[in-house]
Amino acid sequence: MEKYELVDKNGKGTGKILTDLEIDNKECIPAGYYVSIVGVLIINDNNEVLLEKRSKLKKINPGRWGICGGKVDLDETPLDAIIRETHEEIGIILKKDDLKFLCINKSEKAYFTIFYVRKNLDLDQCVLQKEEVDCVRYFNIEKLKELDSEGIESLN
Repeated sequence: MEKYELVDKNGKGTGKILTDLEIDNKECIPAGYYVSIVGVLIINDNNEVLLEKRSKLKKINPGRWGICGGKVDLDETPLDAIIRETHEEIGIILKKDDLKFLCINKSEKAYFTIFYVRKNLDLDQCVLQKEEVDCVRYFNIEKLKELDSEGIESLN
């Protein structure tokens, strides 16, 4: 069973630990606490952003386009989490030194840390985690607003 530490409004750990079952129930997250979530914009030399199409089996946003990312595990930094999530979801290993901080976004119960990296990926080298991702594709930044997408709000 996976465990997660909730963070405060500044993204700092609170010591409050929830399991994966509890964290999916918003009622278990007290007011003023947030689930720490990360994402990464992978941008190639043509200024296109890599997006993944979420599996239709996902509970949240099935079949929608979004950036690589996920929850920060217990005792994990956001930077370590995005490296792990990207490797798990699309089989690509990002280097810490190449990742740049982009922004923080907060919603009612989520604290999003978004990174970006300039990287030209050969999509044929991606190894997709089928439970999470149906496919990956590069999109022109201007076309992103037309997509039924999630996790790219920081570009607006």
